[in-house]
Amino acid sequence: MNEISVENIYYLGPEGSNVNRAMLKFINLFNIHYQNIIPKRSIKSVLEELKNDNSSLCILPIENSIEGIVRETIDNLLKLNDKNIQIHGEISLPINHFLLGTSKDKTKIKKIISHPQALAQCSNYLYKNFPDVELKEFSSTSYAAQKVSNENDESVAAIATDLCADLFHLNILDSDLNDEIDNKTRFYLLTRMNVKVNKNPKIAIILSIKNKSGALCDVLKIFSNYNINLTYIDSRPSKKRLGEYLFFVEFEGDTNNDKIKSALEELKLYVDFFRILGCFEVFE
Repeated sequence: MNEISVENIYYLGPEGSNVNRAMLKFINLFNIHYQNIIPKRSIKSVLEELKNDNSSLCILPIENSIEGIVRETIDNLLKLNDKNIQIHGEISLPINHFLLGTSKDKTKIKKIISHPQALAQCSNYLYKNFPDVELKEFSSTSYAAQKVSNENDESVAAIATDLCADLFHLNILDSDLNDEIDNKTRFYLLTRMNVKVNKNPKIAIILSIKNKSGALCDVLKIFSNYNINLTYIDSRPSKKRLGEYLFFVEFEGDTNNDKIKSALEELKLYVDFFRILGCFEVFE
């Protein structure tokens, strides 16, 4: 079984968030022993902590099945100049929204507060069950739950995780509020330490293609010729020149595999540069 000893675990907070849930899952999967758990307020600040820290790791969201890629994570990964910071693990968690309050009577609710994404993902439920209730956006689901707990107002409820119910001593008034049943988010574990990949390996790279006709097609053909399964590709502006893009690519395989090594060598002929962001284990 994997086992990691670290000084700090950083994650996109606050406490009680879905990233917090992912962090707890990673701790169990990798048997992580740690000294401190530190939530941060932004993805950039999470990655900044790893720059000069050789004995810590961080957890970040990368993609939601409904909202799509987490742009802030991608953009900050693309900016990383430190090749030693690598992705070492991926998990996907179901995202379930819960209605939390200090009361046990839903008819008392006059206001529901939550993050705008959570409110949007529960819009059908809210329309059907609370058509006349005031909806108010909050910076996070966790902060919304904490506010409900602190104010102890039975007329106010929050949409948040079940973890928040335990953290802030709130009642679960309703569960599975999601409009879409299959709502999942992928999360990355990143660290500067060497972590062994046991099975289900996947590779993430960034690349910049040459500015010529058919360049992207040439790159994609390499993966096809080597029968490598691409699992994700996304483009982001290089922020250097208008019309210049960086590509974030994920594909199945191990960097120690000869086929993968050959494909990456051939890739060099068709791109201005590429960098491996990690060869990591995908947990089902």
